[in-house]
Amino acid sequence: MMMKNINCVLLFLLPFSLLAQRSVSGTVTDANGALIGVNILAVGSTSGTITDLDGNYELVVSSTTDSLEYSYLGYVTQKVAIAGRSKIDIVLEEAMQLLEQVVVIGYGVQKKDDLTGAVSVVSSNELDNLPSQSLGQALQGKVTGLQIIPTSGAPGADAIFRIRGVGTLNNADPLFVVDGMIVNDIQFINPQDVESVSVLKDASATSIYGARGANGVIIITTKLGNTEGKGTINVSAYTGTQEITKTIELVNAEQYATLINEADVNEGRQPRFADPSQFTESTDWQNEVLQTAAVHNIQLGINGGNQKSQYNISANYFGQDGIVKGSDYERITTRFNNQLKVKDWLTVASNVSLGTFHSNNINGGAILLGAYHADPLTPAIDSVGDFGNTSVFGSTGNPVATIFYNNNETRGYRVVGNTYADVSFLKHFTFRTNFGLDYVNNTNRAFVPVFEVSPIQQNQQNKLTIRNESYRNWLWENTLSYANTWGDHQVDGIAGLTYQDNFGESLEGSRQNLVGESPDLLYINAGEQQTSFAGNGIYGGDWGLVSYLGRVNYTFASRYLLTLAGRVDGSSRFGANNRYGVFPSVGLGWNITNEPFFRETELLSRLKLRFSWGKTGNDRIGDYQYTALIQTGLGAVFGTTEQLNQGSTLQNLANPDIRWEETTQVDVGLEAGFFDNKLQLEIDIYQRTTEGILYAADIPNYLGAGPPTQNIAEVLNQGIDMKLNWRKNGSVVRYGLGVLGSILHNEVLKVDDLDSDLFGGGLGIGGQLGTNSRAGNPVGAFYGLVVEGVFQNQEELTTYATLGNQVPGDLRFADLDGDGIITAEGDRTLLGSPIPDFILGANAFIEVAGFDLSVDIVGQFGNEIINAKKMARFGAYNFETNALDRWTGEGTSNSEPRVTFGGTNIERLSSRFIEDGSYIRLRNVQFGYNLPLSLAQKIYLQSLRVYVSGTNLWTSTDYTGYNPEIYNNNVFDNGIDRGNIYPVSKTITVGIDIQF
Repeated sequence: MMMKNINCVLLFLLPFSLLAQRSVSGTVTDANGALIGVNILAVGSTSGTITDLDGNYELVVSSTTDSLEYSYLGYVTQKVAIAGRSKIDIVLEEAMQLLEQVVVIGYGVQKKDDLTGAVSVVSSNELDNLPSQSLGQALQGKVTGLQIIPTSGAPGADAIFRIRGVGTLNNADPLFVVDGMIVNDIQFINPQDVESVSVLKDASATSIYGARGANGVIIITTKLGNTEGKGTINVSAYTGTQEITKTIELVNAEQYATLINEADVNEGRQPRFADPSQFTESTDWQNEVLQTAAVHNIQLGINGGNQKSQYNISANYFGQDGIVKGSDYERITTRFNNQLKVKDWLTVASNVSLGTFHSNNINGGAILLGAYHADPLTPAIDSVGDFGNTSVFGSTGNPVATIFYNNNETRGYRVVGNTYADVSFLKHFTFRTNFGLDYVNNTNRAFVPVFEVSPIQQNQQNKLTIRNESYRNWLWENTLSYANTWGDHQVDGIAGLTYQDNFGESLEGSRQNLVGESPDLLYINAGEQQTSFAGNGIYGGDWGLVSYLGRVNYTFASRYLLTLAGRVDGSSRFGANNRYGVFPSVGLGWNITNEPFFRETELLSRLKLRFSWGKTGNDRIGDYQYTALIQTGLGAVFGTTEQLNQGSTLQNLANPDIRWEETTQVDVGLEAGFFDNKLQLEIDIYQRTTEGILYAADIPNYLGAGPPTQNIAEVLNQGIDMKLNWRKNGSVVRYGLGVLGSILHNEVLKVDDLDSDLFGGGLGIGGQLGTNSRAGNPVGAFYGLVVEGVFQNQEELTTYATLGNQVPGDLRFADLDGDGIITAEGDRTLLGSPIPDFILGANAFIEVAGFDLSVDIVGQFGNEIINAKKMARFGAYNFETNALDRWTGEGTSNSEPRVTFGGTNIERLSSRFIEDGSYIRLRNVQFGYNLPLSLAQKIYLQSLRVYVSGTNLWTSTDYTGYNPEIYNNNVFDNGIDRGNIYPVSKTITVGIDIQF
């Protein structure tokens, strides 16, 4: 009886249940026809479907659902109200056609079509699917005019950015802005948290950053939640392996012994090996110190929101072992972004990132250099289990022992965040107050135990050193913005006052002879008190900045564009005589497309011209350069009692009149669209001249102090940035191809109005100063002797100019001044430049039936490298295999000299050590598959993607070193490979991305 009653109730409710649901169907197309696989989601529920082969769909929705959301990669997402309809046909518009796209610029946003400045944008879609340890490396090859060089291949290493060349002799890094917070670097950024990256290149875009805009500005915006009332959970992970991209071919044991015997004879000694053929086993030192290393990444993100509030929470773990044994890195990053509309007139928001890291530090570059130098006769570990003594033949330590005895780790954390409030009033005005903080705290603990491997590789007293570094940077900005439109006129503007203050401090202590070497005893108090050392100093700078900024944008009829911007900066890095600098700019634009006379054709669909002029500055010169500094802690013995007296001395001479480095830049840009904007072209031609470059030029030693900083140099950068993109979103296949290139000319125009030499690059290249940034040369240009061949006999020695001590088999240098003798003063010349003439980036992708394939290629051409690791041989180091082609008698070689341990063939920087640094590299290739939405929903997912990816899989280069990407943190040392740079690796990863 009860069951009958229940059935009656169900039959009664059934019509009402059916009334509570309804079916909506339709077709989704674009300009080319039906679209396959478009995601259709009932807003406010998990119900959804995808279009079939003909673009058709059908979806059952509840009566509470009032709209449908249509999304498709490469197209603008649309939300359409159902409004009682049972059939809804829509046409999706390609995202690339939307010139209404909003671009993040300095202190605001602007429609792409209204930009007058040179701004490149990289979206999260271009970064999400690229496994990378840093945002810098993920951006490589994606922005015109931007050169990105990995600092090294060490675990957790960042990258160096150069925008439109090197325009200073000081710090040439661009300015970084993360969610409105100005920071010195972006190493703390998790690439998966990034929503977009804007690269500001010309003065119209960067002058609003004034004194820090000369090297360009990179603005990073991190992700925030949606406004559609739904929450999303994202989980992604990848794991992979890394190995070195290439090793260097070195001679084996028998070949080594043969070459050492020859070198002994050439230097007047008895050969040390009676029979080189007896050495049948060789030690492969590169193999001993290198390994196949693991890399792991796990990301969890939660985001959502509605019209009133949005949020994004993420947590990320990144772990990486180094390809050089003994090195590894772990990082945990959390981020919380939220925005709340408290009132119609008040919005508050915050963006906070907290990152912690731990690294086992080892100088991987130096380890690999030791493996490069070590002789192949000595085993890494001998038959009794002791480390082999590699100092018998060469002055180098056993690199395997160096790894074993290394005990150096760093732990730290970093908090970067800001909070702001927007107050809207009088309809067109908004006031924003923004406060940001960047706080860093790192602790390094280095312990050296007692050990003895050889006379040159030993430590008789253990030692513990602990160093703590803390740095804080706070920023307070107050801006007032205005925006209004009437008729054909559109005006917006901003004015502001900002303050920024930086201070960092380091504290270091050490003791020797700890009572034991157990980890439990690794504290300074465990060492002998009389060996105590303490130090305290500045870390990261001590300076402040106050600024006044403003910008006005005017648009008439969406055709004529005008931007006026500028900033006044006052910095504590300059004295009272020149503390403030003014940096104005003007930008003009003409949207020819919107002119009545413009007629869109099948070929030409869009045309825009841009022009900008402006001045920006550079204040990255270090602190207190305008005043004389005193060096303390010095002692001297004088007086009748001959006692040690503590004192101080003048460290450098003062120059209170130093002023800003000032960069003037002119940019002319063209933007064009073809074939209904499927093909996009963008070209910028620019000239950037930096005057008053600050440098402490040498002065005579008898003045008794270091040189003062002076405004002495002028540098020119001019070039062309080009970008060409083709995108095709078909009904079955979606594909695209992009090519970007940058042509660059860099030149020092003058140095103190004289034909002065600015030498650099001395360390590690035979003690010579190997670069010369004189007028007419590029910055950091290579400078040395030109090799014309090898002296074959005594007759040639009497015929050609010599250094005075050469013999047959030695290199023959060009006598450029024709005085009959080779001298450093008269015969050295420009040998090349570390700055490339052309930078290339290319990318391609194709998507069909859920499968996708993408390829990224990078390259640079026209630059040279000093292969300095082949120089300065302090003993019987190992040889590269090219030494087997050495001169052994008349006619045997005219390129590779006789074998020696030193002398002019090795110790003089010459064209012999200059190599072509050009390369082209397969940066990344990735193959993935997206599970259809209908299948994903059956397992309660919104999306699921799996992929396999390869990074740095192939490199084409003539450079014989480990890696043609050579960077040293000094413009005078750039492009010098001393063999002490941790090499990059090639990586294979597999990953999965899931969205709930």
